[in-house]
Amino acid sequence: MKEKQYKNEAFLNDFVPILSKYMTIVTLTEALLQRPTLKPGQILRDKTLCGFCIKIGKRTHSFLVATSVCGKQTRIYLGRWPLLSIDEAREKALPILRSCRSGQMPTKVMSGKLPTLWEALPSYAKAKGIKASSLKRYESIIRTHFADWQHSSVTALGEAAFAEHCQKFSRSTGNAVVDVGRGLISAMIKYLNAIYGLALISPFDKLAAAGLMPEHAQPRSRKLQESDLPAWYKAVCALPEKQRDYLMLIALTGLRRDEGKNIKCEHVDWNTELLHIPETKNGDAHILAITPRMKIILKRRCEGLSSCDELFAGMSAEHVAEMATRVGAPKFMLHDLRKLLATIGEKLGYSDTILRRILNHRAKRSDTLHRHYVSLTAKDVVVAFTAIQDALLDLMEAP
Repeated sequence: MKEKQYKNEAFLNDFVPILSKYMTIVTLTEALLQRPTLKPGQILRDKTLCGFCIKIGKRTHSFLVATSVCGKQTRIYLGRWPLLSIDEAREKALPILRSCRSGQMPTKVMSGKLPTLWEALPSYAKAKGIKASSLKRYESIIRTHFADWQHSSVTALGEAAFAEHCQKFSRSTGNAVVDVGRGLISAMIKYLNAIYGLALISPFDKLAAAGLMPEHAQPRSRKLQESDLPAWYKAVCALPEKQRDYLMLIALTGLRRDEGKNIKCEHVDWNTELLHIPETKNGDAHILAITPRMKIILKRRCEGLSSCDELFAGMSAEHVAEMATRVGAPKFMLHDLRKLLATIGEKLGYSDTILRRILNHRAKRSDTLHRHYVSLTAKDVVVAFTAIQDALLDLMEAP
């Protein structure tokens, strides 16, 4: 791709600060903006639409209209990439450029009609890659706790009445729901600011700065203890085969509820002896080695099914713990089984890296070594994985 450099002091004075006095004329494409060689502060002007350009930032890039009206330089912010695609930004730039070239100075970004909070939610979810199950939960939060603003323009999120409502919401609702509502509203406001050039401030950010937000919800303590495992195992063995296999597979693998429930035959690779979990909570596909104990369960469940069939079709993962409790198991949550697997692994002396790999946890952002350098495969941790399962079964079968 040929690039043309040219100097324009009057125009560049309108951009502060920038790292270079030179701008590059290119054909703006999504692939171009994904190049790692782009430098923060660099300005790229579009060859296709004169006056349309983008300023490169460290994490996001800002679309702009940079032109002149009757000899006077003007710059208008359009939104940020990648929340706003290049095609969408061009569409926003066209009416602004027409206005400028007819001699009319635009006073604000011509974003068209602003959406309501309810209308903005699907586009936000799509841009962020949010799962359907999470979107359903967010819709419930808005309908239940922010119904008065559901069909109002998003500009209402910056009004005093909404801020007052957020304060009442944070005081009168459980901490876990407040955490979800606070995160959703704050994230949507950031998204709307980027897409529509708004300057809204989340009321929850103001409340937090003033020390008026409640404490974050604490993780639930584990109900099922190691000493409870013999009684738990005895009760599980009394369940119908499908429910029994599900609970035992969750206990042996530490998979989350839906990760185990949605396993299909095609996810079980008998050639490589690997179990694939394509959809997970953190979005990272998960792979586990199939140990001898898992193999017995998976063989039984896959028998007679086609590749696209689910192993636990027709079973309610929400009620299986209650079923076990009714036949004598101590009270427990499915997540207790995941926590027990991690606890036994820690007691056996396995490193955090190995346990994170088994449980599909990400390292902290600040942990560069384990986030970007150390990488373990399912086969690398199979010895530890098998040992943890053996120790877990020993506890279950103890007299």
